[in-house]
Amino acid sequence: VSLKQIGFSLEEIRDCLSQHNRSFADIIQLHTAKLRQQIELSQKLLERLEAIAQTANSIEVVSVDDLIQIIEVIGMLEKYYTPEQLEMLQQRQGLLGEERMRQSQADWQKLIEQMQAEMEKGTDPKSESVQALVRRRQELIDEFTGGDPDIEQSLNAMYQQEGAEIASRGAVDAALAEYMSRAMQC
Repeated sequence: VSLKQIGFSLEEIRDCLSQHNRSFADIIQLHTAKLRQQIELSQKLLERLEAIAQTANSIEVVSVDDLIQIIEVIGMLEKYYTPEQLEMLQQRQGLLGEERMRQSQADWQKLIEQMQAEMEKGTDPKSESVQALVRRRQELIDEFTGGDPDIEQSLNAMYQQEGAEIASRGAVDAALAEYMSRAMQC
């Protein structure tokens, strides 16, 4: 009954009672470690839900599809960015403000459209017009990352490992990603 009161499941109680060679202190230490793990997982879930709520608050109407996309994006970000980097990015977002964040998204969309148009025209990635777009891309990345090379490295890792189409949430297809990559190497 005491083990049940401190949170042991019936299966755990059965295991404890059947293992006569374990001391009560060992059993409590094992349970304490398990609870710490559960607390850590709950804390991560809380942080994720708070991030989802913050993102959802910035969108007037959130559809189920939007909610799923938000959760997927947050999961992908957590995979590539450290908690410290995510905190820094959140601070940058607050520093830039909602209006600048919306403008930045529009700037990215415009840049992608311009790069797509250059690719479709067959413009050499070494051309001045494409290189101007490459410089603009770097300016937008610097604004996003605050110039932090570690955050930029995490961003690049995400694009390399997930692929541009997934990392950009469909804004950049494989052909455009390859064209942009060639342009950035010039």
